[in-house]
Parts: sequence; C-alpha cells; structure tokens
Amino acid sequence: MMENSNLKTVLGEIEALRIKRQREFADQPHPCLKRFTQQELNDEACPTYKNLLVGRSRRVPNRQTIFDIAEYLECTTDERNDLLVAAGYLPTPTEWEGSAMELALDAAQRTMKSIPFPAMIITHSLDIKGYNEPFRRLFDIPLDHHYDDNMMNSVDFHFSYELPIRSRSTFNKAACDQWKAHAIAGIQSFKRNHVLSRYDAWYQKVIDKAEQYNVYEPYWNDHHRDGKGSMDRTQTILARVESSGELVPVGYKQISVSPTSHVYPQIVVFLPVDPAARKVFADLGCPSECVFA
Repeated sequence: MMENSNLKTVLGEIEALRIKRQREFADQPHPCLKRFTQQELNDEACPTYKNLLVGRSRRVPNRQTIFDIAEYLECTTDERNDLLVAAGYLPTPTEWEGSAMELALDAAQRTMKSIPFPAMIITHSLDIKGYNEPFRRLFDIPLDHHYDDNMMNSVDFHFSYELPIRSRSTFNKAACDQWKAHAIAGIQSFKRNHVLSRYDAWYQKVIDKAEQYNVYEPYWNDHHRDGKGSMDRTQTILARVESSGELVPVGYKQISVSPTSHVYPQIVVFLPVDPAARKVFADLGCPSECVFA
C-alpha cells in the first residue's frame, strides 16, 4: 500500500512539473526542441512512464530513474528533492542558506583570522564573502573596493579589467597561457562539482556573470582541459615588492580549507612556490620559511 501511495504522489509531482515546463515554453521553442510530452518523457527518461500512468505497472521508479526524470524536466535542486521524497527516497544534500550560511561564514571568518597567508572566503556560487589583509595587498585590491550583497564573485576576480589581477597574470605569452588554462580548469571543475544544480537560479547567475565578461563560449564550453589531469597548478602574477615598489613575477599555488562539515563556504589560501614569491609573501607578514608542500 505504501508503494502505491508513493507512486500516486510521485506521478502527480512529475505531471505537475511536466505541465509547468510545457507552459514555460508555450510561446517559444525549447533550445533542445523538447516538447515535454508524456511520450517524450517515456522515451527520454522513463521507459515505463506510460504504463505507470495507465496502471499497467505499479512499481515506483528506482532512484536513478527519478534522477533521469528530474534531468529531463530540468528540475532545480528543490524540485528534484521533492520528486525523490515523493518517491520515498532520501533527498540530495543542499547548500546552506539564511542563518545557517551566516553561522558558517562566521566560522570561516574566525578560521581565516588564524591563517598567516593571503586567503579569501568563497561560497558554492563563487561569491567572495571576505578576505584578509595579506590577500588585499598581494592582489592590490583597492582599499575603497567595498563589498555588500552584490559583492565580488570569483569570475570578477579572474576576468575583470577593473582589478589588476587579469593584466598582471597575462603579462607575457607563457603567463597568459597559464592564466587561460587555469580559467578553463576552474570553470570545468565548477561545472563538474555542481552538475546537479544546473537549473538553479544561483547557477544561472554564475553563467550570466561569465557572459558579462564574454568568456562563456571560449572558456565555459572548452572541454579539452577539464581540470582532472595532472596539469601544473602553479600560477604566476606580477606582485609588488613593498620595500621597493617594483613589480616582479612570482609563483603561487592555492589550497582550499573547509571550516565546517560542508564543502562551502570554503577558505582559499595562497602559498608561495619560488624564492621571489617567498620574498614578496614575507613582506606581507607571512612566515618567511614557508615552502609549498
């Protein structure tokens, strides 16, 4: 009886979402020409769907099939979890929001204060929620560059011409190639880590941000360097030697620290990898004996 009850509930949820998608594209063609019909759902995601609707099958689709249906229906995280729960399965984990996120950010801020190297705090949506003084000085972030609810995103940090990071990371061909490779690897890693969130509003905002800098096509859809390989993670930037004011090329790598049980918010820490970088980092007040391990 429980399975029959779950089946009736999940079919109702699926049909409501299917009709919703049909209405959303009633006045325009879908980019992939989906029609969101019962037959198309049957053909593309759940081969028993028509039988389930007419009662010839009474078995609730397995968990993977629910995922397939959710993918076909382009479900947000909340919509997919509603389908999973309706079918009697555990929902997928969700990112922290509201007060839970604020508490996690407070924990990240406290942890970052104990880190003697340049560091920033980022969320799952790549928003930069804070950074320390060594970070500001290393990347020459202007003192009047204040952040509020529309604070800088990592896409801004990497691609904006208003900040010095892009120009100082592309000062010659080798550095430019390195910068592009890391941009592609980072974007592909983001896509891979958040594949189940592609239809969420926050994910679309990241895409909109990428399009703002005209990097969606050349970087977002480049699958040749997806960040899974053993590419050199060293990055190079022209950094200022504070004792002389001179800009010198320095190499650095970054590691990520999660101060809570969730992956995000995350603290990204920047560490020197060559003598020039260690000199610059020492000027920032970082431990001079630091060697990247």
